Formats: sequence, structure tokens, C-alpha cells
Amino acid sequence: MPSCSVIIVAYNSCDFLPACLKSVQDASRGLDVQVIVLDNGSREPITPEIKANFPTVEWIDSSVNLGFGKGCNLAEKRAKNPYLFFVNPDTIVSSNAFREVLQFMEEHPDSGTVGCRILNEDGSMQWSCRRSFPTELSAISKTLGLASLFPKSKKLSSYNMTYANPDEITEVDAISGSFFCIRRDLYEQLNGFDEDFFMYGEDLDLCFRAKVAGCKNYYTPVTNVLHFRGQSSRTRRIKSYIDFYNAMWIFVKKHRSYYLVPKFLIFLGIVIAASVGVFSRLVPQFWKIFLDLGVVFLWAACLLDLEVSADRQLAVVVAVANLLFFAVRGEYASSSLEGKHSYWFQMPVNLIPVLSFAGYRWFTHPEKFDGIAMAILCVSTILVPLAFLAWRRFMFWFLYFYRIFAKKRHRSILLGGGEDSLQPWFDTHNVISGMEILGCVSGEPGTVSPENRKHLLGGYSEMESICKRTDCHELLVVSNFSGTREDFDLHWLEKLGMRVFLLIGKPQNGEFALINLKNLH
Repeated sequence: MPSCSVIIVAYNSCDFLPACLKSVQDASRGLDVQVIVLDNGSREPITPEIKANFPTVEWIDSSVNLGFGKGCNLAEKRAKNPYLFFVNPDTIVSSNAFREVLQFMEEHPDSGTVGCRILNEDGSMQWSCRRSFPTELSAISKTLGLASLFPKSKKLSSYNMTYANPDEITEVDAISGSFFCIRRDLYEQLNGFDEDFFMYGEDLDLCFRAKVAGCKNYYTPVTNVLHFRGQSSRTRRIKSYIDFYNAMWIFVKKHRSYYLVPKFLIFLGIVIAASVGVFSRLVPQFWKIFLDLGVVFLWAACLLDLEVSADRQLAVVVAVANLLFFAVRGEYASSSLEGKHSYWFQMPVNLIPVLSFAGYRWFTHPEKFDGIAMAILCVSTILVPLAFLAWRRFMFWFLYFYRIFAKKRHRSILLGGGEDSLQPWFDTHNVISGMEILGCVSGEPGTVSPENRKHLLGGYSEMESICKRTDCHELLVVSNFSGTREDFDLHWLEKLGMRVFLLIGKPQNGEFALINLKNLH
């Protein structure tokens, strides 16, 4: 089996990177694999503990975010082996992933890039793992939703190729940059990724140039990879949207001869798609907007001793400022009802227009200026964010108790206990929506930390009796900061009627994932 180099460009990925590296480590057994990780100017740098737990990894630190393509090109300069794998930090690769893909490339010497089946956390397929190059028709079809309505139409659903059998080897135009393999000599012949693409589109462009060079791009279902989409972009939400649609325009300009219609029409189409896409991504939870507007206008109705016209103007300014603030922070893109993390940032958002209004009134109409009324106005403005927080917390607890009484919560047991990082999962102040953590089990009960011992239900070998006692049939295997987890027998647990998931992330910020482990076997 030929040797390979695995390149991972990480950006604010500390929660997911250890599990990814552990899966890469497991998939590398019996193979000559070089692993290179670039920390791409993260605001949350990779911790020394993570680096210490993976001593064979070659670490590169960048003080600035170079972008995906430029970061990959920098890391590739360290590569020594004839095959390159590019792997996102928010992926879990199957234990046979490298071996199967390398064998496929050896058997297909005409291959340029090779990708495999990429799955979501729930096991559903990410259709972007095999794509056609975007055409005018496919872009219109995707934007208008026709591709979803007619998934078996070769013309309307050509971009994500939903008409093709996912269980068959298929020659495609492009594969996903989240996991793929390419020969190093071809990569260097093509001068790597085009660094004009900051994020998104560079994989499409590389596949395009590989085809122009006479190579074929393949999708193969011989192995699975799990990908948690959007983890690298969650901390730069607005910029990532701009990068996405800018990448479309860069691709069109660069490969202009591929398109038949005038360039300005394509640009107009991208602007329309961007408008639809940004709204749908920023505001999928649009119902929150109406409740927030209700809070603002209820506050406006209670203002004291101010002109009615000024009340309306001020209410509009405060409403717009709050909605923009929440949209930028991703509040309307998330189903989370936490809200408290925004409170201290939201107060100046409300105070600035109110103080500006008070100053304007004092300078223009000092005879009408009422200091007491303005002080009350400022204090009430500080209370507006509390009202936002209040309805969110009320809704959170309402849904929480509804799930309890309707028996819609997942009753789960954690496998692990020796790590202090498990404690937040048992913290009564961090009630996880839709989940009920009953306790933990461990293969080594004696090593369970003192903080977690009161939640210990028993040893792993007692799982059958624990299931009967608790009526719980869901086991969450905890992946710690080193990516390791306690040993378990998936087939035995499935015979007990247990659903087994790998648990990655933390409950505090809601950034965690449950991965059905049977999808990796």
C-alpha cells in the first residue's frame, strides 16, 4: 500500500479536532501516514494538551487566517509522500478510509481526485460529496428549489447529482474538499489550490483544472466519512457567507469560456442567489424576530413624556439595531434559546441610540428636555435586553417540561467518567434541550473522578441490568480532549437494543454532535 500525507487546516476547531485526529490515527494503522495540521490563525488556538496527545503530528501555527486554499498550500510544502489527503477538522474518518481510497487510486491510474461517501451526523448523505460544475440551469434550479422537487431529473438536479446511485462508483466533475485524495505530483503540477479563493470554491476549481489536465475525478462508496458542516465558519458567520458567494464569482470569471450567457447576467444571478441564501441562512428561525419586535414596541408604548413621533422613530432605531445585532451573532440562525451570552453586548446596542436621542433633544429643545424622563428612558432601555432574555428562558423551560411530560426527551447514559470534562453534562444549570443524561457507566469504575462518582450507574459490564433498571436504550460514548474514549463492543450493545453515539463537544455553548457509530462500520 503506498504512503500518504494527511493535511488538516484547522480554524477554531478545538472541540472537534481531537476526535478527528483520533480517527485519522486509527485509520493509519498498518500504513505509512504523515499527518500535518495547520492552526490557521484561530481565535481559539489548538491547546498544548491536544498537541501533547498527538506527538506524531507535525504542527504548523499561523498567526493569521490564510484562508483554506493558502493554508493547504503552505502545509503541503511539508508533505513527503506521493499521495495527499485533505481532511477537514470537523470530520470523522472510517478505519478503512485511507486504505480503500489508496487502493482505488492505484487501480485507477487515470484518477485526478477521489472522494468517498460523506455523511451527516445522522447518517444521511451530504450530496455535495459529488457534484457537477455549476451551469446556468443548475444554478437557477438550485436557487429556486427545483432540484429538491425533482431530485431524479438529470437536468434540474445536475449540480448535486441526486439522480445518481450513491452505492455506485461514479465519474464526477468535482468532489468535496472536506475529504479527498490527490496525487502529490498532480497537485504540484496544478500549483495547488488557487489562493484567490479564501474559503469555498477552491475544491471545485482544483477539480476543474484536474479535468483540463486530462485526469478524471471519481466518487467511490467504498468507505464513509462523517462531516459536521459549518464548524469552521460558525465563528465568522457573515464573512463566510460573503466568501461563499464571492467564490462563485471568482470561479465564473476564471472559467468564463465554460459559460454561454453574458457575464453581467451571471453576476445578477449570483446577487439574487446570495440575497435568498443569506436570508435563509441568517434568519431560518424567523419566528424569533416577531417576538423580539413585540418586546421593542411594547417598550416604546411605555415611554414617558416624549413626543409621539420621536417615540416611533426611536422604537424603529432600537428595533433595527437589535435585529441586526442578533442576526450578526447568528441568533436567528440557531434554534438555541440560551440568550444570556448576548446580554452584556446588547446593552450598548440599545443605549447608544437612546443617549444619542437624549443628547439631540437637549441641544435642540433644551426647554422641553426632561432629565428625569430621560433617566427613566435610559434605565428602561437597559431592561429591554432582559425582556429578550426573559421570553427566551420562559420558552426554554416551557419546551423542556413539555418534552418531559410528552416523553419526547432522549434518555441517555454516558460511557466514561474518568474525565472532569464530563461534569458539565451533569450540571443542573446546563439543562440540555431534548436530552436527559441519567448518569455514566465505565469499564473502569475505580478510575471515575470524584466529581462524576455520584452520577456513576455502574460498570460497563453491567449495561444489561442498567438498561432494564433505567429503561434507557441510548449510550453516548464520550470523546475527550485527546480524542480517546473507553472501549466498547458495538455489536453486543446493539443486541441489547442500545443506540450508540459518539459524543463530541461541550453542552455549554450548544456546539456538540452526536454521531451514530454504526455509520462508520
